[in-house]
Amino acid sequence: MPRRNGGAYPRREWPDHCMTRAGFPMKDDVGRSRLDSRATRAVWLLAALGLAAAQAAAQETEDFDPFHWAYAAAFGSGVYRLDDGTEAKVLRVTSSFWIRKSAIRRGSNFGLRLLLPVSVGVQNLDAENLPPGRDDDEIEHVAILPGFEFEFPGKRFALRTRAQAGWGTELEGNENSARLYAVGLRSRFDFPGAAGKPALISGLLWAGFVPDTGERHTLVRLSQGIEFDVAVPGWRFNGGVMHLKPHVLADWYYRPPPELAFGDEDFDHVETAWQLGLAARRAGRFKILFFRFEAVGVAFRFSEHSSGLRFYLNSIF
Repeated sequence: MPRRNGGAYPRREWPDHCMTRAGFPMKDDVGRSRLDSRATRAVWLLAALGLAAAQAAAQETEDFDPFHWAYAAAFGSGVYRLDDGTEAKVLRVTSSFWIRKSAIRRGSNFGLRLLLPVSVGVQNLDAENLPPGRDDDEIEHVAILPGFEFEFPGKRFALRTRAQAGWGTELEGNENSARLYAVGLRSRFDFPGAAGKPALISGLLWAGFVPDTGERHTLVRLSQGIEFDVAVPGWRFNGGVMHLKPHVLADWYYRPPPELAFGDEDFDHVETAWQLGLAARRAGRFKILFFRFEAVGVAFRFSEHSSGLRFYLNSIF
């Protein structure tokens, strides 16, 4: 375009693949250095939080007894205690189905999901550490904890609340059964303008069980975490831009006082666990056959007494 004084504006050369049809540089290529800088800062922040978590876990020195197997359907995969004193390595799989999809829209925004978590435990001890006659490769227990979850979305804030009730049984050992229940609340607050688009995630879960013989038992879990969402423009899957979602999560477990002393005694802290994870998601959801999921991730979960890997298919929210 000629200037008024007869000269011409200097032209900046851009490769053809960086130009739009209108002749301007593509926005993704102009801002790539900015995205790389945000991603780098997010990774460094995650590393610093992970180091702090490891140091905090190393300072805990209390004795530890694995949680009862009846908590597995609520708290997730890990090692749990069976009624005969042995241990089970538990895998929990959670399926969910939208009854009413949540969305920011005119009218009611809330959504409703059906939750169907199932936990299965196999023996965790070696044969020489088991009672006579017990095999070390048997399925030790199964449990299911169905329920409903309401979701209330917003532009920057979202809230989820759930109520669940189920049943589980031991298949070996004492073969005891228990009725299970859980009530939870979880929130997410996004910071879309910050580096790495962090989200602050908080949660409270009250879980318990009533065995066929014996008294009711309950535990409370408080959660606090931060999750990032970093776009990777050069990585695409089925036409969608991929995103990396690293996170740090801390869970504090408390045993509430007896009912008759509730309000007069403090909650007893029994365990602290940390989790460092990384997931990959695309613009849109993944789909395999009839199953849809948000992301594919792996997390390293550890406390002062145990550690292990977890695989997950959704955000930690």
